[in-house]
Amino acid sequence: MTLSLGDRRRRFVRGLALAGAAVAGYVFGVTEPNAAAQPPAPLPAGMLPAAQPMQPKPTPAPEADRRVVAYIYGNTPITREDLGDFLIARGGHEKLELLVNKKIIEVEAARRNITVTPVEIQAGLEENLRELGIQKGDFVKHVLPKYNKTLFEWTEDVIKPRLMLTKMCRDRVKVSDDEIQKAFENRHGERRQAKIITWSAQDQRTALKQWEEARKGDVEFDRIARMQADPNLAAAAGLVKPVGRHPEGQDAIVVETLFKQKMGEISGILEVPAGLMCVKCVAILPPDANAKLDDKLKADLHKELFARKLELAIPMCFKELKERAQPNVLLKGPTSDAAFREGVNQIVNQAGGAPMPAPPMPKP
Repeated sequence: MTLSLGDRRRRFVRGLALAGAAVAGYVFGVTEPNAAAQPPAPLPAGMLPAAQPMQPKPTPAPEADRRVVAYIYGNTPITREDLGDFLIARGGHEKLELLVNKKIIEVEAARRNITVTPVEIQAGLEENLRELGIQKGDFVKHVLPKYNKTLFEWTEDVIKPRLMLTKMCRDRVKVSDDEIQKAFENRHGERRQAKIITWSAQDQRTALKQWEEARKGDVEFDRIARMQADPNLAAAAGLVKPVGRHPEGQDAIVVETLFKQKMGEISGILEVPAGLMCVKCVAILPPDANAKLDDKLKADLHKELFARKLELAIPMCFKELKERAQPNVLLKGPTSDAAFREGVNQIVNQAGGAPMPAPPMPKP
């Protein structure tokens, strides 16, 4: 699998100029040691030592506080709230919806006593790698940057919530024997291949005119098929992949029409959800005489159908959870340009610098 390389991240390092050895000492924790200090000279006989001034008590080390993420000047805290405000002002609001969704899933999972183990998370990651057909290193280097995520974020924000939702949805997904039989017929029974021409529902007059032209022969059909609006169908002269009698996601009328046709026969203009369509049967593929619906194949088809139906159930399940949670998101969008300039100017003014100019007004 060939992956396009993402742009490499550039790292910017700003140096801070420090004036004076004393400043450098305080910044880097380097001070002159009181090495080999000489004892004071003995006092003359009968003279008492002068009273020593009281020494200030050292500032006690700050106690551990989970709300504090750093200290400056020994005991001035920088809190999680400070860090949160700092990050929100720089685009953190974009993560809020992700956090809300993640919390909804976690709360509902806790109510149902659903947990996800590290082993399951690792298995989920390995499944992602198998589906993509790449190694972990390539996944981290080439795939994750496209989603602007680290490997930790991928496991915590994608894999873990998905595993929780999967466990919540399993009970609502059922696969019947009839569905397995239809899946077997789709894969190993008779299949048919068609060429199609589509039009929008508003182009009825054009559709009728072109359909009359397409019925004249194979050359005329292909010419009209290459004129249709869908670029993929136009490039293939309307040719689509073979389908069985029970394909998922296909219009039942179109499939029924196709299986009633003889080779080369063209249907009338059919009304479908996407608009208008005509179908031409171009190949009839006979059933696979060697295929048998034994227990092993039944198990494989059951697993395949279950996974497919689970994919459809997960977003429906989450939609229900979100409607029940009724999230009320109060933080809306990034900081305005005016508020940003005001904040910058406050910092600059405190440092004695020039304020940040307002952007020029647009010309009339």
